[in-house]
Amino acid sequence: MGGDPSAGIIEKKVLIQASPAVIFRALTQAKDVAQWFCDRVTSDPRVGGELKAYWRMGGGGEARRGRAIFTSLIADAQVELNWVDEGEGEGQEAGRHTICYTIRLKRGTSEVTVRDAGPPFADEESSEILNQGWISVLRDLKEHCEAKQRSARRYSVGGGQSD
Repeated sequence: MGGDPSAGIIEKKVLIQASPAVIFRALTQAKDVAQWFCDRVTSDPRVGGELKAYWRMGGGGEARRGRAIFTSLIADAQVELNWVDEGEGEGQEAGRHTICYTIRLKRGTSEVTVRDAGPPFADEESSEILNQGWISVLRDLKEHCEAKQRSARRYSVGGGQSD
């Protein structure tokens, strides 16, 4: 695991066979975010804009929501979000996590680094749960972006326009 879990920091890297532009869109555009991260989302990708995410939980119709503020956007290179509401109810500590995705070309592919900085973990189990969650999130991001890239290539090769 990368980062410093005792300080509340987790850092992960993943190689994605997709262009930085495809990855940037996947991290900022509601239509894309909803395909790999949550069930429903609204996104205003500008510094100070909000990303609101909604997840259905189990079969009982329960839902969870989260709200983040975009704090840094560098086209095709970086997306930083400050999660101000993680769906845990009013009165919870605001700004609990700052999540920064950095995208860079590396040997013909894109390397995405995610850094999640929040409060120190209560225990090792909490740290491991978040660590495993990031592994799953990055796998879903990778699958989504690589499928979008393949689709864009097929459409482009077939005579249409690419995204």
